[in-house]
Amino acid sequence: MKIFISARVDRKEIERLKQVGADIEFGGYGVTGEKLSETELKSKLADVDIAITEFENITELVLSQATKLKYLACLRNEPGASVDMAAAKKKKLPILFAPGRNAISVAEYTIGLMLAATRFIAQSHHLLRYTDELTSVNYNDKQGERGKITSEWSLDPGAPFQRFQGEELYEKTAGVVGFGMVGQEIGKRLHALGMNLLVFDPYVTDEKLKEFSAKKVDLESISRESDFVIMAAKVTEETRGMFGAKNFELMKQNAYFINTARAALVDYEALVGALSKKKIAGAALDVYPSEPLPAESKLRELDNVVLSPHLAGATFDVVKHHTRMVVSDVLAIMKGEKPKYVFNPEVL
Repeated sequence: MKIFISARVDRKEIERLKQVGADIEFGGYGVTGEKLSETELKSKLADVDIAITEFENITELVLSQATKLKYLACLRNEPGASVDMAAAKKKKLPILFAPGRNAISVAEYTIGLMLAATRFIAQSHHLLRYTDELTSVNYNDKQGERGKITSEWSLDPGAPFQRFQGEELYEKTAGVVGFGMVGQEIGKRLHALGMNLLVFDPYVTDEKLKEFSAKKVDLESISRESDFVIMAAKVTEETRGMFGAKNFELMKQNAYFINTARAALVDYEALVGALSKKKIAGAALDVYPSEPLPAESKLRELDNVVLSPHLAGATFDVVKHHTRMVVSDVLAIMKGEKPKYVFNPEVL
């Protein structure tokens, strides 16, 4: 079986395919960090049985030239981000994918952003590392004999201890919007931290909620009752723009808004308004309506928001996860068995 791989993969996992005689060629983004062009893809996929991609754009033209292709794997949660799914359906081509490949990564990062926002980690690091604001100071309680105490920064008003006192997560209420693979991984960690868990997801089962001691509520209740509102939904026609001005208006003044999912779920103008007016305590964001974040973005002017450049799913471990998933499915195919992770099973 001939396989072309342009995705980032764990080479140790790929050895499992080589051991059963797979003929494998590597190229594209997974090797050079640059996506192959449409012309290059047409050439590479022309005579392979299986193609394993990640970020390359698999167009209708590319698929029309891939006459021997039996399976295409796109190692993303939503392969439609890279693959022309209508063309794949027309060709009756099964698309393998890697659902939940980055769920743990995103969940851990979400907790990190929550702590960064509530405990001023990013802000105090910046001040200490890049300015003299916290170091070139003569604190009143560090004079005389007390100046010899090196294990205490200062308790003066305005010193870090008082200035950056924050909130614990313990016993606070977290509202998770969307309770799929990512939402559930977030839920596990919130539960372990001793938080109360509210969930908005019309499709989640009572059995699943019971696992997390979570309560199913509507979006208004999430907005009104949560100390942290956490976006973890996929973008669909149902969810696009689901959290807007009305929801921010309902939030507590001491509540935080966290988004490591997608910006399209949220009215960002309403979010900026809520932050500017101190209607909510703060936010921590990893995704934006336009990426990279424009230099003139109003978010960069606010002192109650933590910003990161779409990094929640960026871990080396994600590559291990999605490689293991696709290799297991390809091995199943080579044995004549049905693969587990097929995005469009109706074509099988």
